[in-house]
Amino acid sequence: MSLQLEHDQQSPVQEHLNELTARVTLLMFLSTLSTIAWLTQVDAILDAILRHLNPCETGCLNLFDPAKWSAVRWMTAAVLGLLSVMPFLLHQAWSFARPGLLPAEKKWLRNWFFAGILSVILAVISTIGLLFPYLFDTGHQTHQSMQLDARYDAVHMLSIVIAVIWSEIIVACAVFAMMLAGMSGMLNEESADWWRIRIYGLVLLLLLASLPEFGGLALLLGILAIGTIEVCSSKWLRSPPPTMIGQSKIMDNEGAVRNILMVDCSCSGAALPLSKQINAPFPIHSAHSLCTSNEEREQVLEIALQHRLTDVIISGCSSKPLPSSFKSNCHSIGCSLRGLDLLQIQSHRTLPSPFQLTEIELKIATLEDPWPESTVQQRVFTLLQNSRIDELILDTRPASESWGMQLRPEQVLLQLESKHLTSVLEKIHPLKISTTVL
Repeated sequence: MSLQLEHDQQSPVQEHLNELTARVTLLMFLSTLSTIAWLTQVDAILDAILRHLNPCETGCLNLFDPAKWSAVRWMTAAVLGLLSVMPFLLHQAWSFARPGLLPAEKKWLRNWFFAGILSVILAVISTIGLLFPYLFDTGHQTHQSMQLDARYDAVHMLSIVIAVIWSEIIVACAVFAMMLAGMSGMLNEESADWWRIRIYGLVLLLLLASLPEFGGLALLLGILAIGTIEVCSSKWLRSPPPTMIGQSKIMDNEGAVRNILMVDCSCSGAALPLSKQINAPFPIHSAHSLCTSNEEREQVLEIALQHRLTDVIISGCSSKPLPSSFKSNCHSIGCSLRGLDLLQIQSHRTLPSPFQLTEIELKIATLEDPWPESTVQQRVFTLLQNSRIDELILDTRPASESWGMQLRPEQVLLQLESKHLTSVLEKIHPLKISTTVL
């Protein structure tokens, strides 16, 4: 299954790679400049952090490995440089990914960016400002109570703080990713494995690759991280797929389950909207003009993917005017597309009819897919026996031959294929409805 959104450019993979390379190169260049600038201030920043973390009043901090201190200086400057260009980094990532995303995916990515920034800020403030000062102070008091001579490695202290902050950011971003996906309807019990493989795999890769000096501790952190993400997102991992109001599974004549959606397209105002009182066997989604609005077509595709639709029925037209790209996208996700062509029925009236709702329901009742052809007459009979119509026009002609026909308000049009005409007439005969066959 693959989607080619209409605003996507038909470009080779190499062109996308070239674009990605150009964006990453620009980000690395800006990050390098920012890192060099931060190197002039990194000593003062590290001194302020160590003074805040230092649990003792007089010198118990020591530098046992000057080479590692140099590495910490560079690493700190690099992290600060990356954080400095973070707004530009997010903008580049958004610009690169946005053209290929559906509306809900765009919303998810945008919210995830904001959640990621929030997690970075909270992790730094809570860890450096609250957590580690308390832990170091508690440990120092324990050493004093045991009458041990306190000597702490400044490099190791900073390394632990940075590793914990990095782990917190990774886990927080992963949790936010799962939660936002669940809130937007993209994460449920059917798609849970897809999300688990990608999120958990990425978390493990980042932790093991970025904390090699911690060895087995990094693996333990990875297991704890996955457990934390699983618990925080369990509500959505075990939730059933979202259902639309009015959605029910329909069995076709072959026993297959069909999920059907009717799109009430007003065709830029040319078609009358469906009444909310219509008794349709499937949910209805309103649209202004699918033929001209790329956003509305993407929304329908998103609904079809999210709810695993098998059929989309357009109310206003026959679906032929829709762009071929939209039709191919529907086909690629296993969703058939067809229309009721209510505009054609509407063209036969110059005056409003009190039976317009019944006329539309009859049009739905004559659908031969997903229901079998043999039940058309029974479905028509069920509707007519509960109606108050007096005159029924049965039209078996093709649309081209019925052009220009005008109906009176009390007349109800029922378009049928000629093969169903005899069986329908026999079925509705006891109803004493005046019928005219065209």
